[in-house]
Amino acid sequence: MSEKARKNNITENRKNSASVNMYKAAASASVVLLPLAALLLFFSNAHVPFMMDDLWYSTDLTTGLKLQGLSDVIHSQIWHYNYWGGRVFTHAFLQLSLMSGEVMADIINTLMTLVLVFEMYQLSKLLCGRMPGSGTSKKSILAHVPTYSLCFAMLISCCPNFMMSMLWQAGCANYVYSSVWILFFYICYVRALDAEKKDFPLVWLFIIPLGLITGWSTENMGPSSCVAALAVTVICARDRNTPLTKRVWMALGAAASFIGSVLCILAPGNFIRKSDSTEDLALTFPERMIQMLRGIGSYLFPALLLLAASYVLYRVYKNKVTPKLIVVLAGALLSYGAMIMSPHYPDRAAFGTCVLIECCACAMMMKVFNGKEGKGTGPLACILMASSVMVMFSIIIL
Repeated sequence: MSEKARKNNITENRKNSASVNMYKAAASASVVLLPLAALLLFFSNAHVPFMMDDLWYSTDLTTGLKLQGLSDVIHSQIWHYNYWGGRVFTHAFLQLSLMSGEVMADIINTLMTLVLVFEMYQLSKLLCGRMPGSGTSKKSILAHVPTYSLCFAMLISCCPNFMMSMLWQAGCANYVYSSVWILFFYICYVRALDAEKKDFPLVWLFIIPLGLITGWSTENMGPSSCVAALAVTVICARDRNTPLTKRVWMALGAAASFIGSVLCILAPGNFIRKSDSTEDLALTFPERMIQMLRGIGSYLFPALLLLAASYVLYRVYKNKVTPKLIVVLAGALLSYGAMIMSPHYPDRAAFGTCVLIECCACAMMMKVFNGKEGKGTGPLACILMASSVMVMFSIIIL
């Protein structure tokens, strides 16, 4: 070996050693920051009491009396569907959480958020195409912590309206709860694009109710999930190696999500409520387009910035944009574009769109940083986690 080659080798080893040491330090910091963030999330939830719509949904909507049991929830949602809006399942879960009391609702909100983050992590791994830190050693297990922390931090830091989407009880039920089953629906279909992965046990049994509840969630995420599922179904159906049983459950799940979306959007209550929104209905089509463009800058900018940065790195290292990434990005785009049909585009409605964008950004980061190029997810996770901790701390203090 020449002297020049030997020096280059020493320099490369030092860089790798520095990268590994930095990653270990970041992983250790993530182990501390993650429980702290989860604790702060609970206290942030506790800091925001039941308010606004929570007070109304705490009653039987047909009588105005306090909810006493499941039958009151069922009666309320029948009335709600006919006279106010189509989100029957979402608001049923909201009313059940309200009946549990504020402390239990705060616990449920925290747990549901942690489940959502876990699903974001699982979906990101599927989109990444490789398991970071695969193996059974302690090092490989620790390798999962920074990436989970990254998903947690992105969810908080890039949330369009953290308080009203994740802490306000009605907002948390509408967006966090619904995102849990929507992301699980996405995971089922994205897994189907990987021939090496087996379907979930009994997927043929639960995919129909899951598809129905996914479509019957929110007016923008439901239809986008349906289109994404249909796209994956068509891709798999064109592959002759796809088993017939898989084609059947995928088609049934897509059909169920379509039915759920139709039932949600065409609820009689939506048209009654729409007639009351005279100010929003006065907007012309160009004004709505401007409203949507403002939404990109106001609601989606942090998530899109991370997506753009991760995409540049992803392409620099010559990684290809896979069909999985295209499906999920298309779902995010459709969920955003669907709001053009709405007379009003509140920031909370961008929550699900941001979640899908964050999953794609995290997947591309995992592909780059967990490869030969270095362990960069750890430091990035710590930076974003620290910012999200400050956001929650500010909520509690103020």
